[in-house]
Formats: sequence, structure tokens, C-alpha cells
Amino acid sequence: MLDKGTQIVRSAIIDASGIFALTHVREDRAHTMILLSPDNLLRSTLSLPTISATVINQYFTGVPDQLPPLFERGPIIIFGSFDGIVPIDEAINSDRGDGVPNSAYGSSGYGLIDSGSMTATDPNGLPTVFNPDRNANNTLDIFESDINKNSKIDSAEGVGPNFFSEGLEYAAVQYELSSNSSGTETVQIVFSAKLKPHLVAQDIKILGSSTIISGATTTSGSSSVAWDQTLLDDGASDDGLVGDGIFGRRITLGSPTRLRGFEVILFEPRRIDGETNPTDQPITGSKYPVTAPPLTLNALSTPVWDAVTRTINRVGNPFGTITAYTWSVAVFDANNKPVYTSLSIAGTEDTLVLPENAFNSTGTYKAKVTAKCQEQVPGYSFFVVTSPPISL
Repeated sequence: MLDKGTQIVRSAIIDASGIFALTHVREDRAHTMILLSPDNLLRSTLSLPTISATVINQYFTGVPDQLPPLFERGPIIIFGSFDGIVPIDEAINSDRGDGVPNSAYGSSGYGLIDSGSMTATDPNGLPTVFNPDRNANNTLDIFESDINKNSKIDSAEGVGPNFFSEGLEYAAVQYELSSNSSGTETVQIVFSAKLKPHLVAQDIKILGSSTIISGATTTSGSSSVAWDQTLLDDGASDDGLVGDGIFGRRITLGSPTRLRGFEVILFEPRRIDGETNPTDQPITGSKYPVTAPPLTLNALSTPVWDAVTRTINRVGNPFGTITAYTWSVAVFDANNKPVYTSLSIAGTEDTLVLPENAFNSTGTYKAKVTAKCQEQVPGYSFFVVTSPPISL
């Protein structure tokens, strides 16, 4: 159940008989319903019929003790009745007349199901936190920095699906894909979330797919240990200072699995005292969603170095045909200490000339190329891809 105003989720597991029980729901808020697969993939969104066959609504007010029965119809779920709920008029286009919002098709695959014949995309067809193209311009939001076109960087002004009005300031996921010269890939994910001022949590639990959770490890001191799905605010977990309200963890996946399109990761702050009143304590029972956009992610190949012209040539495109990203070059010494990092270069460019002072010609140095999309939260890009090193 998704709160319309805050984008906070209250979730439950559906049992074999189709029964579920949601807790800590704010009855004074408007909501919609979302169905996730057992492995946290966005599966269906709520569709509420109107008097027009080509227009639907998604949100409703009223939360009765027992919700009307829900029925799955492919990319949508529908209520069996309106008992105890009142639909909110939003007039979302459903041109096919089947109750499915236009953006669930999408001409560029930005939707729940694939259809080559549906080209119209309605920006309101998916709730904000699940919509990878909120301005419906056929460019994924992670490759744009100013979705609302107000000449301000969205992440800097705290705007976008990663930012919340209650409980958490933000929730961020940074997926880092790296590879070595033999082609072996490693995937690390950096999770970060910040509590609103004056709120207190014991930890933040991450709920995600088995490909993230199974076999994942993290660092404790100098040792690698099994990850317990938590983010900590202890000053030693990629989280900043002790007690600053920022919770984090860097994990290494058990296998270098790609995030799948519309894979949903939930951040669940957990209170020490077990407080159960969501009106007084917004984080009580709250889960904060971050959704992976649908794209093709590739490892970068080893860059090419021309010592005569001092040119590094990037090899490969980490985002398939998309070039609206940036990349940079970092130079490391024999102790793997960085000695030079270039400015960012547009993904449409393939080469960079290293300056004379980038490294000492008498030492042993290597260089790596790193490509990333736009930051969704300051300091965090959703995808970061690093090449194998090349000797200079």
C-alpha cells in the first residue's frame, strides 16, 4: 500500500490463500496498491475504473478494516468492489480500454509489459517512485539532472523519488560493476539513507530480491562477514559520523548479478523502543522504495593507452546505446593509491589525453575508466561501471 503524499510503503506477504494483513496504515491518507513478485519485481499496479472506458484512477481514500477483494489482471490489479473506499479522480489515460495505464506499455520498454504497437506514454500511469521516466520523454530519469525543468539540479534541491517528506530525508542505492583483465566481474552495492532530524532508529533493514541478499558480504573491521541486511549509523559502515542520522553499508554480491528493471528495494527503519503509533512516529512500519530502471548494463573492456599521444581510449558502452552519461579516468601508483583523476567526459566522447603531470614517467602506474549516470542523491549515482586497469 503506497501513501500518495509521502511515497511511504506499508507492505505484507500474501499467503497461499490470498490473505494479507497490512499494519500501521494511516487511515487519513490517500493510497494505492502495488503488487510485487516474490522476488521484489514490480508486477501490477492498481486500476480503478471510471465512467470512461479509456480513463482510470489509481488512488483512493478510506481504509476499511477489511479491504475489498483484489484480483490480478496481468499488469494491473483491481478491487472486486468499492466497499469502504472512495476513488480519487486523476483521469489517467488507458487508451486500450482494458484498464491498463498507457505507461505500462511504453514505446521504449519503460513499463511493466512489452508492446510494439503502443507508443503513447502517460507520465502519471505509474506512481512516482516506480516510474523511471517521470516526464515521459523516453529518456530514463537517471540520465537527466533536471526533470522538473526549473534550471536547478534535482538532487541538490532534494527533489525526486529518492527523497521523502516523512521519516527519511532520502534513500540511495549505488550499484558498482567492476571487472579485471581476465573478465571476472565484481558487484558491490552501497546503500545509504538519512533520517529526518530528531528521529531515532536502531538500524535500517533492506528488503530486496534474493540476488541481492543471498551470499552478500560486508566488511567488519578487517574481515569479510555475511551481510545481515541492515544499514548502521556507527561511523564504520560507509555511513558518515556516529549518530548523525545517516545509515549505510557497502556490500559485495555473492554473484555479479545485474539489477533487473523494476526491481524494488525497500528501506525499513526500525525503532529501538518498538513504538507502534505511525501518527506520532512516521517511521513506524514505514518502508521506503527505490526502484531499478530498465536498462542494459555492460562491463567496460580494458581501455587502450597510447604512450606517444598520452591518450586513453574508452572501450565499450556500459549502458548499451545510451550515451547520456559521463566517464572519467583515474591513475593509480604501484600501491594502488590514486594520484590523478580527470574531469568528467561526456559519453559521446571516446578519448582523453592525460596531462604531463598526471603521473611520474619513472614509476609504475595503471589507469582505469569509470562511467556513471547522473546522481540521484548528492554523492550517489544509481550505476557506476569501472573498467579493468591498463598499464601506463
